[in-house]
Amino acid sequence: MRFIAILAAAALLTGCAIMPEADSPPPPQSVRFETTPCFGSCPVFVVTVSADGHGTYEGGRFVKTKGTHEFTATPEQVRTFFARLRPFRPHGGKRYDYGHCPVPVATDSPSVDVRWIAPGGHDSLNWYLGCRVPELETIRPDLRNAWQELPLDDLVGRAENRFEYDRRGG
Repeated sequence: MRFIAILAAAALLTGCAIMPEADSPPPPQSVRFETTPCFGSCPVFVVTVSADGHGTYEGGRFVKTKGTHEFTATPEQVRTFFARLRPFRPHGGKRYDYGHCPVPVATDSPSVDVRWIAPGGHDSLNWYLGCRVPELETIRPDLRNAWQELPLDDLVGRAENRFEYDRRGG
C-alpha cells in the first residue's frame, strides 16, 4: 500500500514520473546525493555511489565524520538505494525551491540535490524540503532519508548527537 502511495505521489512531480520501460533512461552508472544546511542541526554531506558499490562520502556539518572517506556498498544496498530514488528521477533537471514551488514555502529547511549520472548525460533533482506540496508530503521522507540505505551510519552519526558533532570551539 505504501509503495502505491509513493508511486502515485511521485507521478504528481511535474517531470518526475515513473516512465514506461521503453522510455526509461538508462540505469545510472552512479548517483550523487547531497544534503544542504538548514536552520538547525541537519546533517550536511555529499555521497556518490557507483553501480559497482564504490562510494565516496564528504562530511560537512552536523555529521560524525568530516572530510572525504571511501566506502563500499553491497550490491543489495546499491539496488535498494537506486530503487528508492527511482520515483524521483526526472527527465533532465527539476527544481522545487523558492522560485519553483506551487505553494507557500516554509523557511529554514534543508535541500536534497540528486544527480543520476548515466552514459550520455545526467538527470537532476533539487528539492528544497520547505516546498511542501500537500500531495508530496507523504513521500518527502523517502527522498530525504534515502541515504540510509547505504552503509553510512558510522560516518553520518546519530540524530540525537548532531549538536555534539559541531560544538563551537571544540
